[in-house]
Amino acid sequence: MAILVGCIIGLVLGLTGAGGSVFAVPLLIIFLSLPAQQAIGLSLGAVALSALLGVFTKLKSGDIQWLPAMVYSVIGSLVAPLGNWANRQIDETLLMLGFSVLVVVVAVRMWLQATKQPQHTTVVRAGILSQEPSAIAICRMNKGAPFRIGLPCVMGVSAGAMLTGLLSGLFGVGGGFLIVPTLLFLTGISIRQAVATSLVVITAISASGFISFSLSGSNVDLHLLALVASGGMMGMIAGVFTSKYLASPTLQKIFAVLMLLIAAITLITQVLN
Repeated sequence: MAILVGCIIGLVLGLTGAGGSVFAVPLLIIFLSLPAQQAIGLSLGAVALSALLGVFTKLKSGDIQWLPAMVYSVIGSLVAPLGNWANRQIDETLLMLGFSVLVVVVAVRMWLQATKQPQHTTVVRAGILSQEPSAIAICRMNKGAPFRIGLPCVMGVSAGAMLTGLLSGLFGVGGGFLIVPTLLFLTGISIRQAVATSLVVITAISASGFISFSLSGSNVDLHLLALVASGGMMGMIAGVFTSKYLASPTLQKIFAVLMLLIAAITLITQVLN
């Protein structure tokens, strides 16, 4: 069952441009009967490894914008442990209530994107992207100059990076629903570049959150993590071969509805317990 759950996590992560990782925590709670905090910690590890595999699939495409990715990753990774600390201070029922609110926000955003920007739904993390000319990342906070290490550019992405790190550590999500629009707005890169770049950021921030979770004294079932992560990577690979056939506005709307349904089941389960 753990491998199957991992496959679903990896497949959904791979077949969405942003937002797929929010499936991880509910699936771990519902099908593996994990407590919320443990599911969040395990989700971070599984998502980090699945996203890392996604990074390798994008290396030859030239779409990853490494400088913005590194800046975003460093800031987000520094904040993720704070989110993990907050996770341990909050009652599980309240934690899952907050998670459910986040899922609703992400699901609504996915539905609206599928409706208003259907062309974006075909650009997914597991997709084999066409070799189109890559745009150079700019810094809108510095009058559109090329993105470089400096106060205007760093400050520009810092708010999104800190919020991504906080939510990642708190709820065990990768944060692609924040990373992709932030990169699109602040760096002027294309949607395919933003999706590819987000994989680097998700890997780094999720890994930071998982390490923080492990060092906090929480019980980490490495065997279970290995099973879920293995399934996640298999799901991501499956996404590589099926994305050009499956990625569509309709699929994204289905994911959005399933996301709401699974979140509702998870919340009800937590309240009844």
